[in-house]
Amino acid sequence: MNEAQALSRLVTTYGLKDGDLYFLDLIPLVEMVWADGHNQEAELRILEAFARRHLEELNGLLGYQAVTEQDLERFMERFVRHRPPQALLTELRTIACRRVRRRSSQEMADQAERILEYCIDIAAACVTRYPYGLRERIMAEERRLLRELLPLLQGQSGP
Repeated sequence: MNEAQALSRLVTTYGLKDGDLYFLDLIPLVEMVWADGHNQEAELRILEAFARRHLEELNGLLGYQAVTEQDLERFMERFVRHRPPQALLTELRTIACRRVRRRSSQEMADQAERILEYCIDIAAACVTRYPYGLRERIMAEERRLLRELLPLLQGQSGP
């Protein structure tokens, strides 16, 4: 199944909107927010900073306002403020990482690095319980996701 077919199936199955597709680069960050089961305020602020930058860069690249604040708000409501099904996030992650890798080599490297840096910031931003152990600032679920994301964004086969 090619990417267009996969997206079409996801639109039908999960009711994705066209505006959601502009924000696929945010999916790894969304997964990181939800990796520990909670969307905490500090994590949301980090993701929103990335999202706003992405919106501005996208519209700047296209030369017109293709994506609006309303599109971003709808995406945030659907994926960040309410937990989406993990199956949807997993499928979108694969598509999102593939899209990042299709860019020019420098552009891909820059965006992949930026996504990973923001994911690390999100993972380190909050914990779900206190006290936490010396190496538990980043939860086991977040570490697992980081290990999965790294090869996907770098174009390797996987962990």
